[in-house]
Amino acid sequence: MVVAAAGAAGCALGPRSAAAAEAPRPFTIVALPDTQYYAADHPDIFEAQARWILAARDDEDIALVVHEGDIVDRDVPPQWERAAASLHRLDGAVPYVLSSGNHDYLDVGDRMSRDTLIDRYFPVAGFERRSWFRGTYETGHVENSYAVVEMGGGRWLVLSLEFGPRDAVLAWADGIARRYADLPAILLTHAYLDADGRRYDQARGGQLWNPHRFLPGAAPGDANDGEEMWRKLVSRNANIRFVLCGHDLGDGVGRLTSVRADGSKVHQLLANYQMGELGGAGYLRLMRFDPARGRVSVRTYSPYLDRFKTDPDNAFELDY
Repeated sequence: MVVAAAGAAGCALGPRSAAAAEAPRPFTIVALPDTQYYAADHPDIFEAQARWILAARDDEDIALVVHEGDIVDRDVPPQWERAAASLHRLDGAVPYVLSSGNHDYLDVGDRMSRDTLIDRYFPVAGFERRSWFRGTYETGHVENSYAVVEMGGGRWLVLSLEFGPRDAVLAWADGIARRYADLPAILLTHAYLDADGRRYDQARGGQLWNPHRFLPGAAPGDANDGEEMWRKLVSRNANIRFVLCGHDLGDGVGRLTSVRADGSKVHQLLANYQMGELGGAGYLRLMRFDPARGRVSVRTYSPYLDRFKTDPDNAFELDY
């Protein structure tokens, strides 16, 4: 783990959940790392993940599922159909928030576009029927959305941002984070942290998976990497407690705890197992929160293999 201090000013954090009417109780957030190869070649693994979430919902106190992006490997109907068949099993049973990765967009020559079929298979109108879903940056586009989810007797803000978010998107997200400054928040985006435990930063160079490499020719402000997201959004909002991401093809794991100028901290966690057997073998992250202790226990489990990863990079605890 890497710990970094920030020079940017933060805002004071209000009550953890002023609206909480219940005593805090443990709950679990399931984070799905890149599922692209399941959608392409192993739909049975995608099915195993979705079915396990539903079966374990009560025993694990699963309050939310988040997808860290690269839902599919190519932006084509057959892969989206497989992904939709699995993820829509959660409809009405468990709240879920999606992040769009670079593979979820259309390739145009040597670059990616912002065009995607995600909105055909996961239309905003479907999410709008859920009380926890609050809105999007663009009408009819789920790539940038936010939710307020009841978890453990309190409310959490969940912000999901597109791959390499644009300046206008970050400004929108900053406004949402400030509007809900009294709620703890989770930021979900595909590309943020390198496997070396540092944020993507084009100024450092040599990063194969930096978002700027996927959007060549983009004008300033048309894309932002992890360091730019930190400066323009995360460092400015002390209620953002976690940043969750995937994408990096190193060893698939990384984490960084950064301290803002006001003393508040944020945990930034990378998970992506796609380079392992069977495109990831179904490994997902189980984040077990204990609000009374202010602790989260992170476990890495494959419902497909019924196996845990127990090394320190995949099983650890954090204060929040």
